[in-house]
Amino acid sequence: MTVRIPMTADALGRSRFGISPCAEVVGSLRALHRPSPGSPHLMRWRARALDVVPAAPLSLLAALTGSTVYILDLLTPPPDAAVTTIGDEAAAIAATPAELTEYQLDIAFRGRAVPPAVAESVGGPARLEELRQPMPAVVAEALAGGAVAFVARVADAMRTYFELVVAPDWPRVLDVLTADVAYRGDRMAQHGALALLDDFHPSVRWDDGAIVVRKPFELVVDWPHDGLLLVPSTGLSDGVLLNAERPTTPSILYPARGLHALWSAAGSAAPADVGELIGHTRATLLAALDVPRTTAELGRREALSAATVSYHLAILHRTGLVARRRTGRRVVYTRTDLAAALLGPSA
Repeated sequence: MTVRIPMTADALGRSRFGISPCAEVVGSLRALHRPSPGSPHLMRWRARALDVVPAAPLSLLAALTGSTVYILDLLTPPPDAAVTTIGDEAAAIAATPAELTEYQLDIAFRGRAVPPAVAESVGGPARLEELRQPMPAVVAEALAGGAVAFVARVADAMRTYFELVVAPDWPRVLDVLTADVAYRGDRMAQHGALALLDDFHPSVRWDDGAIVVRKPFELVVDWPHDGLLLVPSTGLSDGVLLNAERPTTPSILYPARGLHALWSAAGSAAPADVGELIGHTRATLLAALDVPRTTAELGRREALSAATVSYHLAILHRTGLVARRRTGRRVVYTRTDLAAALLGPSA
C-alpha cells in the first residue's frame, strides 16, 4: 500500500525544507517504546527523559507516540520557516481546530467513530480496527475537558519535553539538520530535482509523475500543492513520517544524515598534537567539520565570533585543509583528504 503524491519534476524542485523541534521530540519519544542502541544520541535522550521529565507530560506524550502505524499529525505541525522555534510550534499545536483534533483521534484510537474514507483507504472498517490502538487512560483523561483543552495540554507537554531533553543538544542537532538541508539542496542544484530522492529513504520513490511513499494505507494527495515540505530529523531511523492533511502542502519527515556528530556527549575533538602543529582553534574547526558547515554554524557550535572563524578558515583553505563551495547565499566548508589524514582515523 502506498501514498501517491502526483507532481511534476519542476514542482518537486520547488519543494522547501523546514527544521522542526517537534520532529526531534517525536523521534525521541519513539525511542521510549523502541530503544535504538544504534543511535546513541536517542538512547541518551531516552535516559534523560525518564530521569527529568515529569510523569504527567511524559506519560501523555508516550501514549500518543506508541503506534507504529499512525501518530497524530498535530504533534508535528508543518514548520512555516526554515527553522521553527519550539514556542511557535507549541502555539501551532494549541491552535489545532477541534474538529481536526477529533478526526486525528478517530484515526488513532479504537472505540471512536470510524472515518469512512480512512477505513476505505486501509481495506475496510475491520482492518482499520486492527490498526487502531486502544485509547490509553492518560489520553482519555486529557480529553475529558474537550479537544481545545486537550491540545493545550499536549502543547505544554511537547514544550516541556523539548526544553528538558532536546534543548541541551539543540545547537549540535541544528548543525546536523542544516548540513543535511545544504547537502540535499546541493544535489538538487547540481543534478536536478529527482536527485533529491537518490539517497532519501527506501520507502520514498519517484514513479511516473508522482512521489510514492510506502505506507499501510492507500491515499492519493489530490488537493492543490506545489512541491513538498521536507523536514529532516535526527530521531527517525526506521522510516519516514507523512503529514498529509487537506488542504496543506504534504510534509515528509525523513532521517537526516550525519548523526555521528551527536553520538558523544561532547563535541568532536582534534588530537592534541594536531593543535600543537596548526593551532588549537584551527584544529578545533577541522574537528568540527565532520559534516559540511557554514561559518555561522561553526561559530555557534564552537562559541567563536564570525570574524574569528572566517580568519582561521581562510588559512585552512589556503593550506589545502578545507574546501569550500557556494550554494545560493551560503558558503559551506568541508575537510579535504589531507585534513582527514592529519586528524587520523578517530576523527
